[in-house]
Amino acid sequence: MKKLILTMVIVLFAATVWGADPVSMTERQGITKGYWYTETIATTETGKNVKIAPMGLDGTNITCTIYAGANTGHIEFSTSSDAAILADTAVWQSWPLGVVTGTNSDALTSQVSGLRAVSDLGEISYEIIY
Repeated sequence: MKKLILTMVIVLFAATVWGADPVSMTERQGITKGYWYTETIATTETGKNVKIAPMGLDGTNITCTIYAGANTGHIEFSTSSDAAILADTAVWQSWPLGVVTGTNSDALTSQVSGLRAVSDLGEISYEIIY
């Protein structure tokens, strides 16, 4: 019974997008539940803060893909508290690939509390899937 309740809590609070209008990530159905989020960001803007709930130690990876075309952008992650992400006071670090052009993907194999993308030059899009 305890395992079932814990699973339900993780599913209900798996991911939230913080910004002007908080929205939930799109739930994906499969052997296990997963989540997907996408956003297009205008030039030199920072995308919404996406809060990622604890994933446990089940080996779940989070994959981020940036679609910049001839423009440039990067993805940032945070290990700050949920409250700091909500208050927009979190500390953000650039992903290992740094600023990129074209299409680039990277998988996060350790826990993070939040993700967001930044357009360094021109409009970009990005996706998160787990």
